[in-house]
Amino acid sequence: MSSRKRQRLTVRTEEDFAIVSLDDMEIWDGADLALIRETLTNLIERDEFRAIGVDLSAVKYIPSGFFGMLFEWHEQGLKVRLYYPQRNVEQMLWFRMFFNRCDEGAYRLNDAEMRDNTPNEQVAYHRREFMAGDESLDDDDVEEQIKSIRYGVRSQV
Repeated sequence: MSSRKRQRLTVRTEEDFAIVSLDDMEIWDGADLALIRETLTNLIERDEFRAIGVDLSAVKYIPSGFFGMLFEWHEQGLKVRLYYPQRNVEQMLWFRMFFNRCDEGAYRLNDAEMRDNTPNEQVAYHRREFMAGDESLDDDDVEEQIKSIRYGVRSQV
């Protein structure tokens, strides 16, 4: 791993959370994700943190594998938070499904709403939660939105 990338990574603690940040990385590539994974793994296994966070204030795009990694740790009993996500990160499907605001700028991973639901029930949940209040959509538009959620593709409405 290049020392340049290591220098951009910072770790701070707040309460019982170890929070990792890649200072100025707007778009994460595989190497960035590997660096974050390695750092978080060390904080969990070596330093025995049971609460981890990632500062997303500079990030505009995150690979979906990042959310899967966090979800695996969540299922092992760790507390997971994301801090200061930009609007486009907040709009990512994984973020909208599993992260709830808990403090100013902080979101916690919580799957209580989705746990044990079938895929069809999850689509119905998304329809209710994410499209509620948008009266400009007619039934055909809503069906296209549901298809985009189901297949992970964004459609223009």
